[in-house]
Amino acid sequence: MSLVHLHLLLNHLPVIGVPLIAALLMYGILRRQRDVQRAALAGFLFLAVLTVPAYLTGEPAEEAIEHAPGVATALIGRHETLATVAMALTALLGAWSALGLFFSRRDRPVPRLVLNGGVLLAVLAVGALIPTGYYGGQIRHEEIRAASAPVQGVEVEELPGR
Repeated sequence: MSLVHLHLLLNHLPVIGVPLIAALLMYGILRRQRDVQRAALAGFLFLAVLTVPAYLTGEPAEEAIEHAPGVATALIGRHETLATVAMALTALLGAWSALGLFFSRRDRPVPRLVLNGGVLLAVLAVGALIPTGYYGGQIRHEEIRAASAPVQGVEVEELPGR
C-alpha cells in the first residue's frame, strides 16, 4: 500500500469519528455514565493517534497528484493549512482525553473540567476537520467542485479531450 492510499484511507476517520465520538461524550455527560465518558475519551485518543499519519502522508499524496489532470492546485494549499490546524486541534483533544483517562482511573469520576474541555475541543476540532475534508475532496473531484460555488483563484489542470 502506498502512502497516497494510506492518506486516503486514514483522513476520513477523524472527519467522521470526532463528531460521532463528541455525540457519545455528550450522551455520557447527560446520562452521567462514567464508562461512556471514558469510552469517548479513549475514542478521541485513538483518533488523535490516527490523525498524525493521516497528516504526515499528505505531502506524499500532494506530490503524487499535483500535476495530474483535473487537480485544483490552489485548493491543495488551503487543504494543507486547514489540515495543520485540524491535526493540532485533534492532537490536543487526544492529549486532553489522555489526561481525563488518567485522572478517572480506579473508579474515580471523570473531572468535570475534562468533560467540558473535551466537548469544547471536539467542537473546535470538528470546525477545522469539516473544511479540511471539504477542500481535500475538491482537489481531485471535479464533480464536487462543479456542485459548489466557484472558488476564486483556483487553477485546474484540464482533463484531456476538453
